[in-house]
Amino acid sequence: MNTERGAVRQNVVYSLLDFAAPPLLMIVAAPVLLKALGAQQYGVWMLVNSVAATAGGLGGGVGDAATRFISMYHGRGDHEGVVRSLLASLAINGTLGLLLAISTIVVAPFLFGHVFRVGQVFQHDAIVATRIGAVILCLRFPEAVFVSALRAHQYYRRFVLVSVISRVLLLGSTITLSINGFGLVAILLATLATGLLSFAAQAASVARMLKIRTWRNANLRIGVREIAHFGIFTWLKSALGVLFGYADRLLIAAVLGPTPLAYYTLCSQITQPIPTALVYGFNFLFPTISSQSASGKWEATRRSYRNAVLVSATIVVFVCVPMIVAARHILTLWLGSAVANNYHGVLVALVVGNGLVAISIVPLYGALALGHSRELAAVNLVAGVVSLSIGYVLMRNIGIVGVALAKVIAGLVLLTTFAIVRKSLAHGDTTARLSEPELPAFARVEASR
Repeated sequence: MNTERGAVRQNVVYSLLDFAAPPLLMIVAAPVLLKALGAQQYGVWMLVNSVAATAGGLGGGVGDAATRFISMYHGRGDHEGVVRSLLASLAINGTLGLLLAISTIVVAPFLFGHVFRVGQVFQHDAIVATRIGAVILCLRFPEAVFVSALRAHQYYRRFVLVSVISRVLLLGSTITLSINGFGLVAILLATLATGLLSFAAQAASVARMLKIRTWRNANLRIGVREIAHFGIFTWLKSALGVLFGYADRLLIAAVLGPTPLAYYTLCSQITQPIPTALVYGFNFLFPTISSQSASGKWEATRRSYRNAVLVSATIVVFVCVPMIVAARHILTLWLGSAVANNYHGVLVALVVGNGLVAISIVPLYGALALGHSRELAAVNLVAGVVSLSIGYVLMRNIGIVGVALAKVIAGLVLLTTFAIVRKSLAHGDTTARLSEPELPAFARVEASR
């Protein structure tokens, strides 16, 4: 029992490390990169990353399916089933990644010639960099399956260390290249080289863990059918979340250009960890409420939910209020007084918007645990449509702060999940059932950004 608890604690530590490392590294490096690349080129780089992330995020649901079936067969001691699920997931995700990569390569000239306002100076580099990013997609799609296999076996340490080390190497090479006058293409080539090393390390870890000597395709059709049957729904949810999650950045690039995008992205980088931290911190709530409600322990369910709401709301207020009050000072210390004067309103709006999203995390988990995935999908869809439409209108009238204010409106829409859970708990909803834990789609996006 002590060994099991130690393994759980270790997995929690590495999970938090995987969550905390990317934003902390980018926050530390942002002033240096912004100065070395310039605001416009930095914005184009963020745009290229957003285009690649939008395409890459479309494969997220298959990784969830891989985790489910690999962990299921691992729990049964069915090694053949584990290998079959791994190979089937690789086949599906690899094919999907290849198709998306080819599509990205083909449409890159159109995107940067007609959709996004990057200017003639950076247009060619943006196209080349996006095409290199498309090649990286071909690595990241199957790599996501390897990570899912390691996660399914509870080997968080292996894939997190590889992930963190590769990010440190990438950031170090990016800073070195930018300081020495290299631009987007060189940075993306360094990203490709790092991606190759990460892919090889994750693949080797899985092969060693599963003791795979030959990659046989026995019963592969069964594995593909299993993964596809379950994964199509998680894929649709993931795709919708990714499209809405990155649409604000793409909208800014199309209407205002890369320089405003650069500063909007920087403000986003220091506010996104607010909801993401609660996603990681309260993921235990899903199985807890599922188990309690399924066994008819409704009073315990209500108590767990109320306590979680109180704690999460306290955390959000404790974090967000000081950030709102000190928004101008934060930007001044981080990026300088000129940026603070022009963009502190954007930072305040994003803090409020992401704070509202963070408050909705607990009811989102509660609604999932109580079997209301359809209602949640509708809420997420409404929040995304409202955010994009209102964001476009506001941006046309008041500039970039309008996009940030649209995040606040989307956050208010997400708060309707409190009503869904309250109704279920009031009536002892019989639709509650045990199901596979998963992150809400929008939350998965926030964690990746």
